[in-house]
Amino acid sequence: MIRNLKFSSAIFFIFFTVLVLFLQNSLIAQTALEDDPRTWKYFKIFARAQDDSVFIKLQDELNIEPKLESYVFIANFMDPSPINQYVVIGDETSPDASRFLWSDLSADVQKALINWVGSNKENLNKKKLTFTSVFFDVFKKIKIKEALAPPERERDILSTTAYISPYFQIFGGDPLGIPIKKSVGFDFQLGTPYSGPMETDIIGTSFHILGFKVGVTTRIKELAFGSLPDNEYTRSPENLAYYNNLFAPDLGLAFSYVLPFGNFFEMGFFTTIDTGKFYDRPVKVLNTSTGLDMPNNVIRGNYTNYEFRFPFRAFGATRSKIYFAQLFGEKHIGFSGRELRFAGSQFDFRIDATLSGKRNFQILVEPLISSIGEGFALSSFAIGPSFRFGRKPDNSFGLMTILVNMRLKIGDFFEERGDR
Repeated sequence: MIRNLKFSSAIFFIFFTVLVLFLQNSLIAQTALEDDPRTWKYFKIFARAQDDSVFIKLQDELNIEPKLESYVFIANFMDPSPINQYVVIGDETSPDASRFLWSDLSADVQKALINWVGSNKENLNKKKLTFTSVFFDVFKKIKIKEALAPPERERDILSTTAYISPYFQIFGGDPLGIPIKKSVGFDFQLGTPYSGPMETDIIGTSFHILGFKVGVTTRIKELAFGSLPDNEYTRSPENLAYYNNLFAPDLGLAFSYVLPFGNFFEMGFFTTIDTGKFYDRPVKVLNTSTGLDMPNNVIRGNYTNYEFRFPFRAFGATRSKIYFAQLFGEKHIGFSGRELRFAGSQFDFRIDATLSGKRNFQILVEPLISSIGEGFALSSFAIGPSFRFGRKPDNSFGLMTILVNMRLKIGDFFEERGDR
């Protein structure tokens, strides 16, 4: 009898152990793993239509009109009851946010969203924080494979549509390029693609057709520091450079052509038409070490310009490139990107180095944060500081200017979507 009791106890112990292990595995299978986005049941996605067709299809199924090119999507299906499982377009805490049932989405769309593992997907369920979280959690969100990728949209590699850009920046950056019909359109710009705030007074507009561009430029003298002299010499305020700036003529004419072998080389010509009868000379700022005036570049005469560029995607950017260029007798090396996504943040970033020549060597650094609003406002504007570093009047190298820049996204051109 004792032997039978021991045998029964052993059987019960084995059965109990197997049951515990089964239940434990079952619970683990239903638990969200921080390093596996496919197990998350409450998450946020910084969605863009160009990332995948699912981000357009879900808008179709939720009857969202007009279509959003960029938006925040939130899904929560942690509750076992379908009536409490929901999705949100925009800020979940806002009473004006568009809220729908998770079941409003088809099974195919649900599956695609659950299996999405991009760096733009964020786990919203509570997670355990440790003393090292402040240092390492941000790096866990970085996807190395998304750091560099080929262009997403066909227009990024075509010479005839390379000018198309929905971004209008207040100072400098690539021009706003609006198509009339793909290869035919126009652009508008304040500054040059390589200039920062209050660095130049030039503005311009151009007409594009099949890779050719013809445009005119003029000037608004209040857009550049040092264009309104009060006396022969002036002292430049700290962190506001009245020197190393670019000054345009009253009227100029520009031509350029993107070689028809892809969007990687553009060459052009600029000529001065009218210098202006009452053109104010740039103020003089003395270099106290050399006794010479701090340089400026006053545009006069004719110039051959070019840009060699390599468009690609950096951290999921909608538009980014590295380049080597010559403009108005100056050479530039740099990088620019729109709507980069890095560790849960969305921003624009550019860095440009103006090589020594007509002006002193300088470096422009400009991060503009765009993940400020919700819905379309997530990418409709970006704002942030703009820094210029270079030679100062005491002949030291340091911060020349620190100002604020801003860009707006006018819209998007869905007919120019990628070839997914």
